[in-house]
Amino acid sequence: MRQPNHKKFLWGTGTASHQVEGGNFYNDWWEWEKLGKIKTGDSSHPACDHYNRYKEDYSLIKFLNNNAYRFSIEWSRIEKEEGKYEEKEIEHYVEMLAELKNQGIEPVLTLHHFTLPLWLKNKGGVENDQFPSLFSSFVKKVAPYFKDNVKYWITINEPVILAYMGYISGVFPPGVKNLKRAFKVMKNLLFAHALAYDIIKEEQPQSLISIAHNIVIFNPASRNPLDIWMAKLVNNYFNIAFLTPFFEGIIKRPLGNNEKNPDLKNKLDYIGLNYYTRGFIKFSLKGPVEVKKDVPRTDFGYEYYPQGLYEVLMKLKPFHLPIMITENGIADREDKLRPEFLKESLKAMSKAMKEGIDVIGYMYWSLMDNFEWVEGYSMRFGLFEVDFQTQERKPRRSALLYKELATKNPYEEDLSSI
Repeated sequence: MRQPNHKKFLWGTGTASHQVEGGNFYNDWWEWEKLGKIKTGDSSHPACDHYNRYKEDYSLIKFLNNNAYRFSIEWSRIEKEEGKYEEKEIEHYVEMLAELKNQGIEPVLTLHHFTLPLWLKNKGGVENDQFPSLFSSFVKKVAPYFKDNVKYWITINEPVILAYMGYISGVFPPGVKNLKRAFKVMKNLLFAHALAYDIIKEEQPQSLISIAHNIVIFNPASRNPLDIWMAKLVNNYFNIAFLTPFFEGIIKRPLGNNEKNPDLKNKLDYIGLNYYTRGFIKFSLKGPVEVKKDVPRTDFGYEYYPQGLYEVLMKLKPFHLPIMITENGIADREDKLRPEFLKESLKAMSKAMKEGIDVIGYMYWSLMDNFEWVEGYSMRFGLFEVDFQTQERKPRRSALLYKELATKNPYEEDLSSI
């Protein structure tokens, strides 16, 4: 197998600040919880108390034989009020990063993972025309503190999901259902990433910077040409449209009127890929309709389809960039499907690598059970089971499997027989 120009393959897991830290009382999601928007009525405090227990949790990472960890900083802790920065909160994350490096664990740092400071939410949030500059001011403040310990950066987690869930389905804050406003949000996120990219590069030219982009496989529900056309349309705008501006410098709109902007071009050093499932799309005059087929499903209700990771990786081949799998996981409280899910996912990854895809790392989602947004604690993604009353962490059977798999080198070993 060809050895790419990377020192090591990154084996890791991922978390996000609001989902694991506890004590995040100054962001839009805490307010969303107080409005009764969490299906289970759960509270994100104390979650996993990761803010205080991160050293203990790093021992879990070492237990897994992992050499990387993807996590996010909490903007609302650092900038509780606009323009006023909490130095002790910045120092907390500096200490987290330094401890990772001390333990030989490569940080993959996410700067924005869904949550917004309340002051920004009250100014219109991501929809505000000032959002790119406000985000870039935040990045300009924190990047100098982190640059010495961070090589891999994720500016924004799942921008399309953020726009879809907050501005189309209305399930995430601010609970809007307006396609035009969703496209404005996506445009602001494009420019926010581009500005952040330039700031980080200026601070540390050797940094490798991306977004974490969620891709769903959309297949036509039937052989009907209209279903085929609709599935292709959804794929283009859900999966591809957010990536192309960083390669072509063009924002493509559904009804034409494409917008050229060269400032967006060449603003990804690798592609951060989040992959979970696929859907079947049927045409209707009102728009795409997802058809539920009789297929194996996860606790979350979406299809169990780990082999799709191969398809998604191959879709990204035309972009000619290294790929880090920044999320790939399964909600499976009983851990019945997760061991096989891990094996099948890594077989799919290995197959794509054999066919020329340069995968630089795999981050399983998630290290431990955590607060799964509007689902509360009902969806258990963790390799480690968490008792949220006692904060005890217990390795699941899948954790023991991942511990073994993480000793392998996918650059040199074929994983098809694991």
